[in-house]
Amino acid sequence: MSERSMPHDPSAWACPHGQDARRGCVACYEESTDADPELSFWEVVAWFTTDRPIPIRTLQDVHHHGRRFALDQPSTPLVYLLTGHARAVDSVQAIAGVVGFLLHNRHVVTSFVVTETRATRRSAATPSGPVRSRQTDVWLHDRRRSR
Repeated sequence: MSERSMPHDPSAWACPHGQDARRGCVACYEESTDADPELSFWEVVAWFTTDRPIPIRTLQDVHHHGRRFALDQPSTPLVYLLTGHARAVDSVQAIAGVVGFLLHNRHVVTSFVVTETRATRRSAATPSGPVRSRQTDVWLHDRRRSR
């Protein structure tokens, strides 16, 4: 698989625990909290929708999370932007871990559908260093196709 393109094959999205990274993986999230500092450092962005609004106070509280997560709402109702950092072997595991934050915090977001992700790898030694590679994928209504 090329570092510049993401296939639309669902198996390419499987994290090490067999979960679809776009739907999140709590195990990947938990592993990233104590990850090896030699693993690649990833900046991850995930756009998602919800069935009901997330309270403003909750959005603000996520910014205070110790793992550099942010949860914002663009101008579109019920569309949110989750950003976070993760140390992971590859972009799929990084995405699974950051989206896994939502699963881990079901009291914050009870249900969601991720509509787009972006993971950018940074140097392991200098997390704010230059971009080394990038992967992007967009999909909508993926659940309907898998049923």
